[in-house]
Amino acid sequence: MFTRKVGKTGGSTYFVTLPKQWAERVGITTGCQISLVPNDSGALLIVPDSVASANRCVIELQDWDFDRLEREVIAHYIAGFDVISVHGDRIRPEQRRMVREISQRLVGLEIFEETQQLIVLHSLVNIKDFPVHKTVDRVFDITKAMLADAVIAFCEHDEELAHDVMDRDRDIDRLVLLVARQFSLLLRDLTTEEDCALSRPQFLHYHEVADQLERVADHAAKISEATLALDSPVVERVSAEIKARSKESNEVLNLAVRSFVEQDTDLANQVLEMREQEGQLFAITRRIATEKQPGAASSISIALDSLLRIAEYGFNIAENALDAPVSSSFRPSKDSSA
Repeated sequence: MFTRKVGKTGGSTYFVTLPKQWAERVGITTGCQISLVPNDSGALLIVPDSVASANRCVIELQDWDFDRLEREVIAHYIAGFDVISVHGDRIRPEQRRMVREISQRLVGLEIFEETQQLIVLHSLVNIKDFPVHKTVDRVFDITKAMLADAVIAFCEHDEELAHDVMDRDRDIDRLVLLVARQFSLLLRDLTTEEDCALSRPQFLHYHEVADQLERVADHAAKISEATLALDSPVVERVSAEIKARSKESNEVLNLAVRSFVEQDTDLANQVLEMREQEGQLFAITRRIATEKQPGAASSISIALDSLLRIAEYGFNIAENALDAPVSSSFRPSKDSSA
């Protein structure tokens, strides 16, 4: 940390000097233009023009399988790099196909250049083009449909619908990774706060809600996997119990998301008061269901556990709904002793 005393010139203008070591490192010289970005926290950010042009990285390609290469690219994508270069002594056709498939799984990541030793990926995502509240709305819409279809597929032993639910999980992953990337950019560069019209604390809550919804989608896919493990449809009594628990979990999730979107703390508290009752109901249902159809006990338990966890994710979203208004109302006090 550098400290400076504030000076005054011309009777009305305050000034401070810039640390020489820092200025030389970021390429600031006499006559350079810099941006000064005020923040809701009371801080003032100094941004040299060289910051944007330095937002690139290189991945040194090794003899990796698809999953390892995907993890490397996703890590750099989430970190917020605009240009990701994949470099190798000689990139094999199979590796090119892998990079191409990975780029298609990430929103806005396109291949701009290819040589024998290099594949250059550019991120074309602009925060203004993907407002986080709309992205989270879209994640919620897909997740709700996945959950409803997963329960139908399980109760009716519809394997085709179960596969369709599992395929849609990839759409959720793409959108949630986009939110993670945007949040990382906010942490690295405060100038993006103006573009997304949210402070970092406010965006954090959207990021956390998106994460909770992704887990809901994962459990919808898990219920679908349990469907594929069934040898036959579940009996009517079991189906009725699962549908009842699904309705309750859906209600928790819907009300929780509504309380977050509308910043309705009273509704959020109402949702959280339902938590104890949910656990008791699921315990009774699991006992009844496994007694009625013991041959499908494993799949039934997986489905019920997933529905219980989905309700828990709804409660987590409700807690975010309580915290978000507090983050939005924060403003630094003029009196440092207050």
